[in-house]
Amino acid sequence: MKIIGPCAGIGSRLRPFTLSKPKTFINVAGKTVLEHILNKFGNTFDSDTELILIVGYKKRQITEFVKQKYSDKFKLTFIEQEPRGYNDDIPYYWGLGEAVYLANTRFKEVTYPNKEADKRNGSLIFLADMIPIEEYSYLMYRYYESNVDGIITVMEVPEEDASSYGVVVVDENSLIQKLIEKPKNFVSNLAIAGIYAFSNSATKALFEMVKKYLDKRTEHSKEIYLTESLQDLINCGFKIAAINLKKGILDFGRPSEVLKGNKYLLEQQSVKVDEFKEFNITSEKSYIKYPVYIGENSKILNSVVGPFVSIGDDSVIENCILENCVIERSTNLKNVISEKSIIGSNVKVENISKNNLIIGDKSIY
Repeated sequence: MKIIGPCAGIGSRLRPFTLSKPKTFINVAGKTVLEHILNKFGNTFDSDTELILIVGYKKRQITEFVKQKYSDKFKLTFIEQEPRGYNDDIPYYWGLGEAVYLANTRFKEVTYPNKEADKRNGSLIFLADMIPIEEYSYLMYRYYESNVDGIITVMEVPEEDASSYGVVVVDENSLIQKLIEKPKNFVSNLAIAGIYAFSNSATKALFEMVKKYLDKRTEHSKEIYLTESLQDLINCGFKIAAINLKKGILDFGRPSEVLKGNKYLLEQQSVKVDEFKEFNITSEKSYIKYPVYIGENSKILNSVVGPFVSIGDDSVIENCILENCVIERSTNLKNVISEKSIIGSNVKVENISKNNLIIGDKSIY
């Protein structure tokens, strides 16, 4: 099994944070989103597993970070997705379809003797801003135990929100019949949840389906989605099952979702006061309401922090009242009262009482 991770996109919905870092580098509960994802993979896959990351925007940050942290956890391969153009020096790309297709060079032309071997040598595709609450071991068990060529994770969404997602229509056996990208009219509340697993033969067939769309593109074409190619795969007779993520998924693609994901992760693990000395955390005349995460070498002075607050390393929080906030590393807040705010790295903010702040990296406010 090879793992494919498209990480080239600019994360426009997370501006201004993605002006200085890739979207998968948003820091929540003490780790980047990418770390949370790859650590989950480490619980399921061994170090012989090839991790293929498709990089583009801020590619050096991603490659250097992953090499430093995960060289002993996976066999690493990085493939660059070239920009299709630029808007004010910001690149834009041909989309998820092309990103997945670029991994085709890592799959050999091999015919396996049986379906089990074919599935074992297939692919797992993940999106770099989505974390399933279930362990990947559960998803792989469902993949291997079912008599199918692949699985696509789905989650139930309210009917009024379905038009914002790619959705699937399934039969009585949960086999996918149709995939529709952001339907104008309601057809299903099963939204695609961004994790896919396919046998080797289905993976190679998917590459061929995507290539047909890539070969037809012109200068004025829209980006290449994966949905059409997945539908073509099903039309060709491949059996793809929908796996409903009952516990849901953490989607970090929008600022509001970042706060929800941060809250969930903190509920699973919080920094405790007896760990402050180990991490060189200073807390003076302050009240900490758990769960929280406070990074190494940070100082909390005369403040009320929490619940559901993440604070990055080397930060100073003075005379503040903070609740349900994500604050990244090396940030200095003084006389700030705020809830439901996201504040980037290397930021200095003073004398403000306001909720729902969105402040990018290296800002002074």
